[in-house]
Amino acid sequence: MTAAQTMVRPPPPPPPPKNRPLPARKPPRPPPPPPGGIKRKPPPPPPSSRTNRSPPPPPPPRVSPGGDNKRSHAALSTYSPSNSINNNVAPPTKKPRVDRRESVSIRAPVVMRDVDAYEKKFQVGEGTYGSVFVASDRASNEIVALKRINTEQEENGFPITALREVKLLKGLKHPNMVLLKEIVCSKEQGTNGSLPKNVFMVFEYLEYDLTGVLETPEIRLTQDHVKSWSQQLLAGTHYMHKNKVIHRDLKASNLLINRKGELKIADWGLARSWNSEMKRLTNKVITLWYRPPELLLGMIDYSTKIDMWSVGCIVAEMFRRSGLLKGRDEAHQLELIYKVCGTPNTQDWPNLGRKCRLWKKFAPGPNDKIYPNRLAQCLRENLPHPKWMTDHAVTMIGKLMEKNPDKRWSAEQALDADYFFETPIVKQAKDLNMKFAVASVHEMDCRKKYEQNLAKRQAQAAQARKQAAFAKNVS
Repeated sequence: MTAAQTMVRPPPPPPPPKNRPLPARKPPRPPPPPPGGIKRKPPPPPPSSRTNRSPPPPPPPRVSPGGDNKRSHAALSTYSPSNSINNNVAPPTKKPRVDRRESVSIRAPVVMRDVDAYEKKFQVGEGTYGSVFVASDRASNEIVALKRINTEQEENGFPITALREVKLLKGLKHPNMVLLKEIVCSKEQGTNGSLPKNVFMVFEYLEYDLTGVLETPEIRLTQDHVKSWSQQLLAGTHYMHKNKVIHRDLKASNLLINRKGELKIADWGLARSWNSEMKRLTNKVITLWYRPPELLLGMIDYSTKIDMWSVGCIVAEMFRRSGLLKGRDEAHQLELIYKVCGTPNTQDWPNLGRKCRLWKKFAPGPNDKIYPNRLAQCLRENLPHPKWMTDHAVTMIGKLMEKNPDKRWSAEQALDADYFFETPIVKQAKDLNMKFAVASVHEMDCRKKYEQNLAKRQAQAAQARKQAAFAKNVS
């Protein structure tokens, strides 16, 4: 038996004396708490009248990610049972309910459409990772360009250049940049099974590229075309550089033109984001004819100015309808730059030896010829329309093709060149005469035509040699 059970109750109090008022009775004790439970407090007494009734408790604060959650959590943290009892407010019996429609935001998975949604018509180009086709949307009959990406050509699946192209085109929007509409895939799976064998980038279709236009004699160009397309090229390049992106493959075949006269920059496979702190970038970029001297001399911490050299070459090509510097290899290309733009030197290019690691290899020796800058003279030679190449045009191209990238014009400076403010005033794209003799032409068409003509000439030469040999044997 425990000590509590052995305790003896005290004797009851003696009865009160007669003729004495009884004391007020104490309220009854609350019932004992249940075993193992928490001592409950008595509920508040009922109100004596309607006027003394307490107001109903406010609804619990609503928790929603769209509102101020800090305020809601603070309101919940100030609630306590004791405060509610003292204020005659009953505590909430349930936790505040969360509206799942507002608090949960699940992004729908991206599902690529099947390439069968488009009907392929014919091929218009050939790229590093696949071909480019003209196709039509089966639902809307819209004409588009399909750029095929073969995922089996890369060990890691999707090519990194294609990933960069998709990322940049999704983030950059400009009238002089080609529009990426969507991405579709084939039903056939690749060898690894995790990716489709072919992925297609769906672009807006433009009927021409600049190479096809310049190499097609049937297409008659005017000074308005050259000036307007030069300005559009600079506008797209300025927007790109303003957003810290380098294209790294500007050339005539990567500039698309539609029947509205609009020029758009395409083929962003080598493009990448850039900032001035990048000190090691890929050196083997830009097609050889459009590659600036700093890349040919081994610079790896280049800037957006590499694109501006390419722009200068393209503008000169539009005047000439032919490339200005058409080298066979890197050494020959650098030699052509020396002969046309002058031999580089450390006086005009102070950090030449420090920035360009191949300068010692290509620096002129004591017995080598030092070439002067003949660019202005070369720009006026072999022109189909010499009057188009004005002094202001020569000045602008010369500033774009400065050997020292620090002195080379930016796109913003070139857009402010006097060339665009002299007569004839530059026209908008919609005002250009685009009634060309050829409905559509691209670089691939010109290349096929060239190869056919070359094969025909070779066959004729072989036939002539055969006939000459036969005549010699007969005689």
